[in-house]
Amino acid sequence: MTNDNPAENAADDQLGTLDSILETHQYPTTTDDLIAEHGEFEVQSQDGETTLRELLEPIDDETYDSADEVQNRILRLLHR
Repeated sequence: MTNDNPAENAADDQLGTLDSILETHQYPTTTDDLIAEHGEFEVQSQDGETTLRELLEPIDDETYDSADEVQNRILRLLHR
């Protein structure tokens, strides 16, 4: 089965392994929970590699209901 959603395909391409980790994470979840469980995971940013912790710590604690919500948030943070 293929994914015909361009936004989700872009997230898959950019987040790679993190996508799989987020898919298996328990939801709802919060920014603080994600940092506690996956904060040391490295993602590619425009400036090189950064950890999920470094990316998420500056934002307020938010609640996410799905992996898609987290992926979209991370992608927005990576591209600002």
